[in-house]
Amino acid sequence: MVVSVDGRLVTWKVPTTPDDQSAGFEAGVREALDIAGAPGVARIAHGTTVATNAVLERRGAVTGFLATAGFADLLAIGRQNRPSLYDFWVDRPDPVVPRARCAGVPERVLPDGAVEVALDEDAARSAIATLVEAGVESLAVCLLFSFANPGHERRLAALAAEVAPGIRVSLSSSVSPEFREYERASTTALDAYVGPVVERYLDRLAQRCTDLGAGVVVMRSGGATMTLDEAARAPVHTVLSGPAAGVRGALVAAAASGFADLVTFDMGGTSTDVCLIEGGTPAVDSETELGGLPVRIPALAIHTVGAGGGSILWLDAAGALRAGPESAGAEPGPACYGRGGERPTVTDAQVVAGHLDPDHFLGGRLGLDAGAAERALATLAGPLGVPVAEVAAAGLRVVEAQMARAIRVVTVERGRDPRGFALVAFGGAGPMHACALASALEIATVLIPPSAGALSALGLLAAPLAADVALTRPMVDPFLKDVEAVLDQLAAEAADGLRRQGAEPAVTEARIDCRYRGQAHEVSVPFTSLAELAELPAAFGAAHQARYGWEAPGDPVELVTFRVRALGPEPALPLPPVPESHRVRVEGPACLWGDHATVVVEPGWAGEVDGVGTLILQRA
Repeated sequence: MVVSVDGRLVTWKVPTTPDDQSAGFEAGVREALDIAGAPGVARIAHGTTVATNAVLERRGAVTGFLATAGFADLLAIGRQNRPSLYDFWVDRPDPVVPRARCAGVPERVLPDGAVEVALDEDAARSAIATLVEAGVESLAVCLLFSFANPGHERRLAALAAEVAPGIRVSLSSSVSPEFREYERASTTALDAYVGPVVERYLDRLAQRCTDLGAGVVVMRSGGATMTLDEAARAPVHTVLSGPAAGVRGALVAAAASGFADLVTFDMGGTSTDVCLIEGGTPAVDSETELGGLPVRIPALAIHTVGAGGGSILWLDAAGALRAGPESAGAEPGPACYGRGGERPTVTDAQVVAGHLDPDHFLGGRLGLDAGAAERALATLAGPLGVPVAEVAAAGLRVVEAQMARAIRVVTVERGRDPRGFALVAFGGAGPMHACALASALEIATVLIPPSAGALSALGLLAAPLAADVALTRPMVDPFLKDVEAVLDQLAAEAADGLRRQGAEPAVTEARIDCRYRGQAHEVSVPFTSLAELAELPAAFGAAHQARYGWEAPGDPVELVTFRVRALGPEPALPLPPVPESHRVRVEGPACLWGDHATVVVEPGWAGEVDGVGTLILQRA
């Protein structure tokens, strides 16, 4: 965590408390305040993985699903696309709501919002009662074309409150009012599935923040924050809370050093998150994925791989060395932590390679057991018939190859050349792999921000409040007044959503998902003013060219989904200047051991600390 007090930034870390993360959170805040010499705290910004873990570990609420009659199989059927085209044994992830807890209700709304079949309220009450008898504590509702007319969904919510007072209800017309039934249904089901879990955690968090005398906001997947009430109302927006905070922190730190075109590289204990930033603006997707399930919400275009410091190194059936996605976790952790872990991890490989000093880890607060790391890696060295040191080096190369592939996903696969960007490395493990990774991708500049091990916390302090709204309204050759009406409606809704959180809009941003008529997928295009409507097809063509390598000038362009974000004032968080005496220069090979992160400077790399404490490394 990072505490900002009187122009100073104080960074502190405490062990994770898996049974109740809010306990570790409060302990960390109190310890950091003591170190900072601050009597109290006025505002807390929080990033959480509670929703993420609930989905990945399948620890969510017992959830029911209501659909239009005939569409109760929607979650089970999904899409016909295959997650791995040539893998005959690939398994699709199970939906979070099993078919036995899915039901249909007689009703039908047409694409234009007209009601063809009225909602059968008696059948709806019966379906809800049956689900409640089956133990359902949270209900997801996704009816056909409810984004065009949400009346039936809202009535179902009222009926649910009559039949089962206190049951939590997620409506697709509120959670994701967009077309594509399966993606909308999946998003709504996930919102209902994590809702009670997130609410319970936020209640504990709110109490601890009350004890600390502070208000609290929560990071949302789109890279801004929201109030606790908003997070409880729409918990699906927190599924990328932690990684989004890291991107915001990287943006703030790099901007202070004069860099705007970046690839962010956040490597923690379990996973690695990467994101592309161009011109100071992070790439944003209208849909992401969690545990193989689509989540249709505005989210930073973060790509995640199961490769972190705690990732297990293992041999596959052919005897090849692999890394992850299984992790040693916080308990017992890597073997070198001395907490009972015996399986080799990436962190153990770093210890054997000499990159981590057992006496200086976390500023000396956690001693590492080098012998335990060697014994763990020896379980691989024996079958391979090579020295332990060689296994350690190979393990690092394996995990770096996985991370290089992840960066290619957000650069090369989006039509961007990684060589034109600086690599911002952070997280507890990121700076140890940054130079090797940049060399593999021919990236010439690496940035290691100050407090790299807690950069996500810094990003939280710098993030404004936000409200996101979207609406599907397909238009070809639209009239100006039609576009204006939709954008005005969404801007008003976004502003109201922001005001509910206690902020006035400082900036309002709009994007329109466009496609050539007949296409199945869209490309999102920024839209700044109605005066630009005539230029929208050309802007879409350029975005399509960058993404897919071709465009079709003159073909009709369809406007599909309109998106508006209202942002509150951005918190002022200037990075404190670094004294000239601390602006050291370093040439590789070298290891820099800090309190919260370790930097490995590979041969052929050199650089120096700039005026705000960022280490800027250049490849010779």
